[in-house]
Amino acid sequence: MRKNKTLATALILLGLAWLLPGCKNEPETFLGDYKYEYFPLDSGRYITYDVDSIYCYNDDGIKDTAYYQLKYEVGDTFYDNQNELSYEISISRRETTASPWVFYRKWYAKKIVTNAQQIEDDLRFIKLIFPPQQDATWNGNLYIASGNEPFLAYKNWESVYEGVDVPYTINGFSFDSALLVTNVADSIFTYKHLRKEVYVK
Repeated sequence: MRKNKTLATALILLGLAWLLPGCKNEPETFLGDYKYEYFPLDSGRYITYDVDSIYCYNDDGIKDTAYYQLKYEVGDTFYDNQNELSYEISISRRETTASPWVFYRKWYAKKIVTNAQQIEDDLRFIKLIFPPQQDATWNGNLYIASGNEPFLAYKNWESVYEGVDVPYTINGFSFDSALLVTNVADSIFTYKHLRKEVYVK
């Protein structure tokens, strides 16, 4: 009888030992919405911007203004030097709505699991991080060697989400959901760099 109990105990322990390797500590994964639609990259998609530029010259008080349009169009795909799918962004410019579009420059963009990147004139910027969360910060100029000239202007910038999925209205156009991104650089002497960007679905 004792022998049977010992055998039963051994079989139970053997069964548990066989089951235990199947119980692993799986890493936590985020199963929520990464909100990739805020940075759409589909070949053929385009957007046109009305651009107003105002230049102020403090010495003599002269202000110079310029108006023009820019069209950003997503083009062909390719795999970059990190073997990640990237998209050409063709930028055209025209001075008035009656003028023909003229090729201006070409940028590149890609979207990976954790962020969206845009390569502008050979400078790589992290435009968004995923999933976006209120007050989250990141170094948008991480890939720019900003310690020396001519890139000192890109040093010590911080990007922050000041609004996530918030309503936004501009020039009579209303959007249900927008990402509000503020990019701020440390003060240098008497001036400060500040850039605001808005992304809508």
